[in-house]
Amino acid sequence: MVLTVTLNPIIEHRLYYGETVESGTNRNGRLGYYAGGKGINVSRQLNKLGIKNLALTFLGGDHGRRLRSALTAEEIAFTAVNTASETRYGSVIIDEGKRSVTHFFGENSIVSDSEVEGFKSRLEKMIQNCEYVVFSGSSPSPHCDDIFAYGLEIAGKYDKTSILDTYGKSLHLAIEKNPTVLHLNRKEASEYTGETLETEQEILDALKIFAAKGVKISIITDGSNPLYVNSFGFNYKVTPPAVDKLDETGSGDAFVAGFVYGLSHDEILTDIIKYATASGAANASMISVCEVEPDIIKSKFNEIIVEPVGKKMNLMNEMV
Repeated sequence: MVLTVTLNPIIEHRLYYGETVESGTNRNGRLGYYAGGKGINVSRQLNKLGIKNLALTFLGGDHGRRLRSALTAEEIAFTAVNTASETRYGSVIIDEGKRSVTHFFGENSIVSDSEVEGFKSRLEKMIQNCEYVVFSGSSPSPHCDDIFAYGLEIAGKYDKTSILDTYGKSLHLAIEKNPTVLHLNRKEASEYTGETLETEQEILDALKIFAAKGVKISIITDGSNPLYVNSFGFNYKVTPPAVDKLDETGSGDAFVAGFVYGLSHDEILTDIIKYATASGAANASMISVCEVEPDIIKSKFNEIIVEPVGKKMNLMNEMV
């Protein structure tokens, strides 16, 4: 069982048009409601991959009720802590003719101290009943900033494999609690380290910083550019497959889901990296978020190049 944790969920109002015009009126858009938030995206992709999972999140107000309905309609198993504040909402305008996607996001919800304590209490109980726990996405308010750090401490206590994908204050607090796997994009890693990370050596130095923090596997992705992985002190450069990019929203989440899939199937690290990379790349070629079919992932598997950087690991003795 995989537990995904999302602190800042979103209900998306998706309007589909055959073609749109700028600075004018666009009529007869087809409306759909879509459950969003990084951990929820991971859960959606895990469903596609046949991995049993449960999403934990906050829900509140009319938008929260709509999101609850969307999660149920998508058959994403979830449990939620209620908030007095409205859940975040967003609008996504999709021009099918131009193959363009435009996102508009509303305000974050406000979470109280008592709601945070309720969330932490439920989180501890749920971590005990899972094998992997994914802490993913932003913190909606300062009261929530330490939830991932708390969850990682609990995951360590019960010897669970943890995957962290966040940024800002939440990252600074959580990284001190030794996540098993850390995934950041280059911008997020740059903000944490204070370096531009424009060269390979700067990226490798950043990975070394994360390893020194106790992270076993650190990953820095950069869209269609090569990504870098540090696993127990060994570095890899990974060249993703070429895709016809449409919308990169959720590609990092698809990557994380693919990584969890590989871990849960006890694959060797290089194959785990390939599966995750193929998942993220394929997602970028789609309008839908984290709905990549397994056969599409497998079709891109052999297009990915994984190269050791520096000292090489004996794959016969490799452990994840």
